[in-house]
Amino acid sequence: MRYRWLKILLPCLLLLMATLPLPVDAQGNRSAPNSLYSIWVRLSLRGYHQAEIESLLRNMDPKTLEEVKTQLRQTVLANLEMGKIKASYLASRDSDDLHNIRSAIETEIRFAGLETDRKLRDMIEDRFGIPLTRF
Repeated sequence: MRYRWLKILLPCLLLLMATLPLPVDAQGNRSAPNSLYSIWVRLSLRGYHQAEIESLLRNMDPKTLEEVKTQLRQTVLANLEMGKIKASYLASRDSDDLHNIRSAIETEIRFAGLETDRKLRDMIEDRFGIPLTRF
């Protein structure tokens, strides 16, 4: 008799647990997905270029846009550091190695949506010692 109730009760509990909504994250920050940084990254991943993104966000405060660009630049530099671009550049032996390094840098810049940002290119040249003018 006891097992009969258990056979009925257990599937009901599992069904109830599966249908309950998941709790909100611990921070409770619902505006984070809609932040300007997230919007910029989503647009760049959809294929928009820097000029297109800037024209879409032209009504935003210029100071806020510059803060977002600074955050994006720091993200690109951090990703390149994690990818050990400097070590790869110093260990490169032929043009294929340089092409791979150039491709990795261009990919990071494109994913960030900062294709025409001269300040980012200067920062990459200063931090990694890779002359991007030759690329």
